[in-house]
Amino acid sequence: MSDAQANEAEKNIEIWKVKKLIKRLEAARGNGTSMISLIIPPKSQVSQIAKMLAEEYGTASNIKSRVNRQSVLSAITSTQQRLKLYNKVPPMDLLSTVVKS
Repeated sequence: MSDAQANEAEKNIEIWKVKKLIKRLEAARGNGTSMISLIIPPKSQVSQIAKMLAEEYGTASNIKSRVNRQSVLSAITSTQQRLKLYNKVPPMDLLSTVVKS
């Protein structure tokens, strides 16, 4: 296999992965404010994203509706827990979709 064929194969694999990701995002459903989609670029730091989620948690604490507040806080907490599984961002984008009812 030549270098050109190898590059073409890698390109096709990347296109397939992106299409699969788009289908997964289209299939994700949540009602109202209970869904978080977090896409982290490869060069980002996990600690930066964790800090942003902590700030969002503080902001969400001010939601007046008890049901909405609990739903949003639960979704943010789930995202924070999933983020703790990573100590660095993979070379490809890291995607986390959390759906809470």
